[in-house]
Amino acid sequence: MQYLRYILKHYLGQILFAALLFGALVYASAVKPEWHRDIAWVEAIAGAGTLFFAAFLWLNSMRREWENNLPKRITVQYRWQGRNVMYCENALLVEESDARTWALQIGQQMSGCQKLKFQPFFDLQKRGIQTEKQTGQKYKSFVLTYYLTELPEPDQGTDEEKRAFKKRLEEGCIERYPLYHPDGGVSMTDGYNTSRNPIMQIST
Repeated sequence: MQYLRYILKHYLGQILFAALLFGALVYASAVKPEWHRDIAWVEAIAGAGTLFFAAFLWLNSMRREWENNLPKRITVQYRWQGRNVMYCENALLVEESDARTWALQIGQQMSGCQKLKFQPFFDLQKRGIQTEKQTGQKYKSFVLTYYLTELPEPDQGTDEEKRAFKKRLEEGCIERYPLYHPDGGVSMTDGYNTSRNPIMQIST
């Protein structure tokens, strides 16, 4: 439904023009049938095929534009020794090209460490179009995984606080869940998972 509303909002004029043109042709065919008596079947079929092909390209182009204008969200996983130690689900994302930089900033915010150490590669997955359960809004979803080579420690704090933070990562996973409200507001929920699952289950 959101896709159809998007089409009606941005292409209503073109749709009405095409409908009027098609109606005029149908009306002319009914009133003046002799106009079409001399048209060869091959030409008629070719014309109809061209029309349907053009309509398909037009609709496909509008769908791509609609998808590109959807909100974007990214789930970020920070994996160490085969399991997640930090996890942030469905954070807002401006553009797909910003995914790697934004994911790194999220990790820095969650750990308080500005120099995360990770493997020289990452995994970016496109999960397609998802639907927000609370609001019903559709969005494009991405998942980015960093593979840490060392557990991070906060840059600020006492040695005891730094050791305590690192111990939490050794024994479980720090989680962060943005909550999107119907009025447009966003609140954050932080959690801690002690199950030490190898891979977290990403919700849809």
